[in-house]
Amino acid sequence: MQPKAIIKHLDSFLKKRTKASHKTTKNIGDAAEQAALGYLIKQGLNCLDTNYHSRYGEIDIVMAEGAVIVFIEVRYRKNALYGGGASSISLKKQEKLIKTANHYLQHHQANVECRFDVMEMSLAGLASADTKQPFTFNWIKNAFISS
Repeated sequence: MQPKAIIKHLDSFLKKRTKASHKTTKNIGDAAEQAALGYLIKQGLNCLDTNYHSRYGEIDIVMAEGAVIVFIEVRYRKNALYGGGASSISLKKQEKLIKTANHYLQHHQANVECRFDVMEMSLAGLASADTKQPFTFNWIKNAFISS
C-alpha cells in the first residue's frame, strides 16, 4: 500500500468514527485508542473502563489480564522523529498515571496486582495492506512501575 493509499485508508477509518468531516488531533487520538482497545481485546484482555478520570488525571484504558489490572496509556505518533510514544511519558506524567490508578483501585478494587503498559501506535505501512488495519501496535508491558 502506497503512502497516499495509507492516508486515504486512515481518513476512511476516521470518517466512520467521527461526525465531523475534518480530522482533529483528538479525533485521531480517539480512533487510535479505539483501535488499541480492539487489539488488546483480541490479545485476551477484558475491558474494565476507558478514559477514566480523577482529579489527578486520566487513564486511557483500564483492562484485566487474568487477576491483574492493567492501566494502559495509548501514544500515537505520526512519525518517530521526536522519539517513540513511550519516551514521551515524563516522570510527571507517570506520577499522574500512578495517582489516577490508585484512585481507580480505591474505588473499584482492593488489594489486586496491577501494572502500567504503554501502547505505542503509528500509521501502518505495507505490512497492513491485507488486514486493512491503519495502525501498527507496539505493546510495552510494564513500561514503568509505581514506587
